[in-house]
Amino acid sequence: MSFDCSVAPVNHPLSAEFAAGFNDIPAPVANDCYGRRNIMDAGIKPIAKGMHLCGRAVTVAMPPDDNLMLHAALHAAEPGDIIVASTSNDRHSGVWGELMTRAAMARGLGGLVLDGMCRDSAWIAESGFQLFARGTCARGSRKLGPGHVNIPVAVGNVVVHHGDIIIGDDDGVMVVPAADAAALLPLCRDKLAKEGARIEAIASGSPKPGWLMPALEKWNVA
Repeated sequence: MSFDCSVAPVNHPLSAEFAAGFNDIPAPVANDCYGRRNIMDAGIKPIAKGMHLCGRAVTVAMPPDDNLMLHAALHAAEPGDIIVASTSNDRHSGVWGELMTRAAMARGLGGLVLDGMCRDSAWIAESGFQLFARGTCARGSRKLGPGHVNIPVAVGNVVVHHGDIIIGDDDGVMVVPAADAAALLPLCRDKLAKEGARIEAIASGSPKPGWLMPALEKWNVA
């Protein structure tokens, strides 16, 4: 056994069908309902507006300037999966590009969250592949290893486990722990319904929310 390199099999604790239930839940809603935790830092962004992620995580840990384990994860992941990769804070090489994107799309993967840099970004943005990254860098990377697939990783200051549900949109990337997903989903749906009712109230001429005056009165502000 090597402690420097490993590829654990994909063994998701949640079904793809269950994960798809979060498809219409915006990242901010999921974050609010989860106590405003587990949102990745704002440096990780979609490479084009309108991108959207929803799927189960396949995690990658790799050293700087090397993408061997990204290739391994790409071919281990199942259709719809989201690869979530830590590059050990690498900002000097593009570890994902057009060819890998083509391979990921051929395998039906749901997207990539990369705590690092990509390249060929214009082509990827037009391809329809859902890519969230720190930025772009034209310089390529090695394929030497070591690294790991499907171990816990820290990406965007959030710990991600294999099988967690990833939600990504223009506002950021939310990580829903697999163990909490079943309890969180109805809370998210309830919040969406309440926000829908509030939108209707605003449209009908009631812009002041019901919580505002009690909150101000607590501070003796009228």
